Amino acid sequence: MKTDRDKKRRARFWQWLYKTVSGILPKRSGYSCDVIGLEPPFLMISNHVTNDDPFYTGLAYRKAPLAFVASEHIFRQGVLSKLLKRYFDPIPRPKADSGVGTVRAVLKRLREGDPVVLFAEGDCTWNGVSGEVFPATGKLAKAAGVPLVTYRLEGGYLTSPRWSKKKRRGRMRGRLVKVYSPEELKTMLPGEIDDAINRDIHYDTWAAQAEEPVPFRSKAPAEGIERALFVCPECGDTDCMASKGGSFFCTTCGAGWTLDEYGLLHGPKFLNPAEWDAWQRTAIRDVREDGLFKADCTLTDFDAGTKKKTKVCLDLKSRRIRTGDGGEAGFSGITDMAMIKTDRLLFTDGAGYHELKSKRGILRPYLVAWQAYREGTEDR
Repeated sequence: MKTDRDKKRRARFWQWLYKTVSGILPKRSGYSCDVIGLEPPFLMISNHVTNDDPFYTGLAYRKAPLAFVASEHIFRQGVLSKLLKRYFDPIPRPKADSGVGTVRAVLKRLREGDPVVLFAEGDCTWNGVSGEVFPATGKLAKAAGVPLVTYRLEGGYLTSPRWSKKKRRGRMRGRLVKVYSPEELKTMLPGEIDDAINRDIHYDTWAAQAEEPVPFRSKAPAEGIERALFVCPECGDTDCMASKGGSFFCTTCGAGWTLDEYGLLHGPKFLNPAEWDAWQRTAIRDVREDGLFKADCTLTDFDAGTKKKTKVCLDLKSRRIRTGDGGEAGFSGITDMAMIKTDRLLFTDGAGYHELKSKRGILRPYLVAWQAYREGTEDR
């Protein structure tokens, strides 16, 4: 239970952090933002673009500490987790889980008077285009009985692509889109609220760049892009992409591309990463090779409380994830799957809740292949 002392400590830290970040972040990323003038509590929903989104959205509100809904993995970081809990008190949301407990926790914090921030897509964009919010988001906003603030981060993907370890400086903006009063929300169905949120926070990097091109300069703009784009559109091979500096290429057929300062591709077939990504999401359904992607991983079984190092491969012929010790998880038995950053894959199946972590292996194909399998099953 939070005490008045806890609240005062977090409020003092928030003011100090606000002053510090407001003096650094705009200079480093060309960031500017609209300010929210509401009194707490309120529910703020934003698109999810970078790992630094809590800092960007945090600059929109100085009056009181924002309570962020955060992936539960940050609660397993030892001393860092204790500091985050002490000074931010985030609301945990297990990835690859239904999130019912998170909804209850959000409503509780709102009743306690805290302003809550939710990145309702649940995942940071890989290709520069916003995804859909969780279907229950509108129901949550309606039940909360507080103002709903929709907020849109623009330019974040090209500032800090999820697949890259290097940031670029261009122009980024936080835009207050709309404030919905509790009375207005009462007149709307949950699905209508979902639709309104999706419209408000949707951002297409490539449409924005076509309308007003903004350069985002980097000495190595393409490095790491194979974490996001992993099927060659020329030869159809997999586990074959590599990058260096501003270029990346297929090690099988030699096809090559460059990435310019506007985020655009120069090479065969595709103009931007979103076009390539949309194609590979369909193409991966037709790949039938064993061991499409291999990685050395640490496998954690949270329910059993075990952790071990093992080799992992994605077997698309039988639609399974296999481990070096003979373990396997079939796509049909996996109920939820998600990723943290670029190196952690979380999934839930009949055997429990698991995490694969790999420093060098590329794990996003596992997620995309499972999503393609699930979508194909639903289509039948």
